[in-house]
Amino acid sequence: MDRQSFVASATIHGIQAVPVTVEVSVGSGLPGISIVGLADSTVQESKLRVRSALRAAGYTVPPTHIVVNLAPSSLRKVGTGFDLPIAMGILACTGQIPKKVLDGKIFIGELSLDGSVRGVNGLFAVAVMASEQGSLLVSGQTSEDLSTILGEGHRVITNISTLRAGEFNLPSRVRPSMRPEDEILDYSDIASQDYAKRALQVAAAGMHDILMIGPPGSGKSMLAKRMPTIMPPLSDEERMESALIHSVAGLEFQSILAGTRPFRSPHHSATPAGLLGGGNPLTPGEVSLSHNGVLFLDEMAEFGSRVLQLLRQPMEDGKVVLARADGVYVFPSKFLLVGASNPCPCGYLGDPEKKCQCSEGQITRYRGKIGGPIMDRFDMMVQVNRSDPKSVLAAGTGKSSMEMREGVLAAREYISYRESCSKQEESTTEVGEDGKDAKLVQSCKMKQSSLGYLEQLAKVHKLSGRGIMKTLSVARTIADMDQRESVTEDDLAEAIMFRIQDAG
Repeated sequence: MDRQSFVASATIHGIQAVPVTVEVSVGSGLPGISIVGLADSTVQESKLRVRSALRAAGYTVPPTHIVVNLAPSSLRKVGTGFDLPIAMGILACTGQIPKKVLDGKIFIGELSLDGSVRGVNGLFAVAVMASEQGSLLVSGQTSEDLSTILGEGHRVITNISTLRAGEFNLPSRVRPSMRPEDEILDYSDIASQDYAKRALQVAAAGMHDILMIGPPGSGKSMLAKRMPTIMPPLSDEERMESALIHSVAGLEFQSILAGTRPFRSPHHSATPAGLLGGGNPLTPGEVSLSHNGVLFLDEMAEFGSRVLQLLRQPMEDGKVVLARADGVYVFPSKFLLVGASNPCPCGYLGDPEKKCQCSEGQITRYRGKIGGPIMDRFDMMVQVNRSDPKSVLAAGTGKSSMEMREGVLAAREYISYRESCSKQEESTTEVGEDGKDAKLVQSCKMKQSSLGYLEQLAKVHKLSGRGIMKTLSVARTIADMDQRESVTEDDLAEAIMFRIQDAG
């Protein structure tokens, strides 16, 4: 009897699967199982689950000491997915299954006490790793469709009692699903709010962060929730990135593989860990779950000030970097931020029909909750007023999502064409942040009169340097929607309207 076996498995680090070799040795000593190799508490609990599962499935647990080493020992191991490879290693060591069953396969799965095998979070990431290695992935039954990654290279085990035959089943196919709200929501439900719709169309075309300010019942949430319906479908690369994040978080991602962009709307009671990521094991937060999609913060002024300020790095860098004792974790977070807020605590500042009951001090404190640094990072700010009853009753007759989406797609195509032309003209030298600003100015190809007009707007509205560049970026997108090479004064005028709002 071979007293040692080696089983290929994996652990999740950030959103990537990292190879782990499960080394099992059966030797003399007091009966029991010892797990070494920087395993966390969830992995240590495998000892009890594996022993009970093996006995329930009719196998013999040797009355000797079993040592399980998870290599490399310098990498922290988390999750319940090591149950299956540990059990496989013990069975191979004791000759209860052929050792050749382990060859060329990656095993991952959680065991129930009756020997059945469950799927685990992050299986999509493990499938990517298995595909890169050319290995067969063997796991518990899962609702995740991994055929796009592995083709026929995925097998499942429903119960370890079936291992005696040495054969594994093909997984049941999962039909890609769409979320019910994605099939129903459409901008045609909103008969009015043409100004806000235009702003959201520009935001979708250029991926501009936008803040909507208006009284309760003005339709801010309705407008925001329909944002994914006018955005282009996810590219193949974007689908992979977003699916990986959702798989690691244990969330459904079949709609993402079908091309639907993520839409996340966390409650204003969200914690820093909930928004940016955290916990043990470390999982991505809302800003990463909205990667390549939309992050909607409703009642934005009700969020904790500290929580909102943590958004500054993801908005600027497109990623979240979390430093922990066992290493640095990087979660991608390129999202379109849509914020919604009342203009004051009572919500009716500037409303022509209902008088505001707030004092000047209350209004100032309320607006200050969001904070200047975050406000300055929004590309667009839009006033959303309440619709008249006639428009509300005309729901279903407004401009549809399909019409708005056509404009967004046309703008995206023109942007790609324009950027490909500019790349041919530019040198291949890398540029810093200042270089990016210079490239934006050059891409606008403005006449001297338009440059002078922008300078005048910046002085009148006291725009910061970031504010000037964001206004110019929005103007560039407006010109792209009309497929014009140069940015005009009209484009700048519309962009500044989307930048400067006064609710009072």
